[in-house]
Amino acid sequence: MEARAEGTMSYEFVWFKKDLRIHDHAALTHAARHGKVLGLIILEPEWFRSPEFDSSHYVFFSECVLELQEDLRACGVPLLIVTGEAVEALQKVHETYGISQLHSHEETGLFWTYQRDIRVKKWVRTQNIPWFEYRQFGVIRGLKNRDRWAEGRSKILYRPLFRAPNQSWPSEIHPAPPILPTLTDLSLPPSSKRYAQRGGRKTGEKVLATFLEERGKHYLESLSSPSRSVNGCGRVSPYLTWGALSISEILEKVATKKEQLGDHPIHKSWRSSLEHFESRLAWHCHFIQKLESEPEIEFENMNRSFDGMRENEFNQEFFEAWCEGRTGFPIIDAGMRALHQTGWINFRLRATLMSFASYQLWLHWRKPAQFLARQFVDFEPGIHLSQVQMQSGVTGINSIRIYSPKKQALEKDPSGEFIRKYCPELASLPNNDLAEPHHIPPLLGGSLGFIPGENYPNPIVDPEASYHEAKERIFQWHQKSNVRAEAKMVYQKHGSRDRNRRGARS
Repeated sequence: MEARAEGTMSYEFVWFKKDLRIHDHAALTHAARHGKVLGLIILEPEWFRSPEFDSSHYVFFSECVLELQEDLRACGVPLLIVTGEAVEALQKVHETYGISQLHSHEETGLFWTYQRDIRVKKWVRTQNIPWFEYRQFGVIRGLKNRDRWAEGRSKILYRPLFRAPNQSWPSEIHPAPPILPTLTDLSLPPSSKRYAQRGGRKTGEKVLATFLEERGKHYLESLSSPSRSVNGCGRVSPYLTWGALSISEILEKVATKKEQLGDHPIHKSWRSSLEHFESRLAWHCHFIQKLESEPEIEFENMNRSFDGMRENEFNQEFFEAWCEGRTGFPIIDAGMRALHQTGWINFRLRATLMSFASYQLWLHWRKPAQFLARQFVDFEPGIHLSQVQMQSGVTGINSIRIYSPKKQALEKDPSGEFIRKYCPELASLPNNDLAEPHHIPPLLGGSLGFIPGENYPNPIVDPEASYHEAKERIFQWHQKSNVRAEAKMVYQKHGSRDRNRRGARS
């Protein structure tokens, strides 16, 4: 970039991070009220190096950015794309164009983003540049306790939407449209998730529209099924994660749909589905608030009295089998293989995968959490880390859920549709044998050309023994006085106080 001449014009800069839209964008709207706006994307090497990063994240992100660039151009705002460490990138931009004020949304992300923001805060102070950060979710920075959190969240989210600006760019400067680097340009491997959702606001709007027009009618009955949830769930999570859609505009559209349905009894199930969907959006902010209030949960047990429970017993062979979908437990392997291909599975299956790793395999949560983060195209750190700790039983304030792989297969995939799709080597087996193929009678297995341990691996742990041993061990830890005492403090910091919200849990 060429050095900026003294006395030239400076601009309001909007730093886009995980808020890749122009609609209902507080930072963009406020910046346009102060002066001429330039948008900025910083591609940070720290992101690409983080153990939670996957190329599928960049693919989705890129599709959102390309559409954002078009939308910004239509309303008269150029977008700059710079690769490099944030402070260095901002310094170069400031030297070339002049940053009058910096605007962005608050980000509750991984620890590297927290440290990055500290460095940026220091830099803007040295440059005398005001930095305005705006809330994007119902997450409150500097929250002292959760006593009035739900009320504060509602005030943040249930509000009039921000309008996109409309400005004409000064004739004396026309930044050339930037070229977004490809994975190859960034020396990143291609994405392996061939069937992942496509990024971009237009696609997100269509996904939401089809849910509110038709798919959402079967939301409740589809929620726990690994097959039916693919179509029956909202599927807006990646668009929320990367900010192609705002949570406030989704809530507004849900409210409009409920008004259209009215109170007629014929629409009772429809309304119930929408209310449950709204409750999931409330939990979205609830879990992100935990990471905002305690960034250390990225690395440490939420309840520190659980330190040492699993850390020294990590079995690398078990972990690799779990990652690769070859544990010998069909619902577990099918779930993991589905993630490898699509980057998405429903909430129950996510919980089941993490529970299995934590209990039957007795793996400490940190490595599984990083691996799953790379698989989820909708990876949202606050939700992910809170859920991982909850499912692994190290909060002290949540119910212990040790999911039985056999029960989950029989109840959630009774026809075997999901298991057969992602474990095709089991396709010929009868439904009753899909949950535990190692128990198939030899005569039947022979007639089907199926030999346990050859066509499909035998279970890497004994299903019954591992379940009962994990149950005994985790309950022994939960009964310790220091764990119970610490749990009270965890609840004061993170526990939900909104008992009126459907499905409330901590």
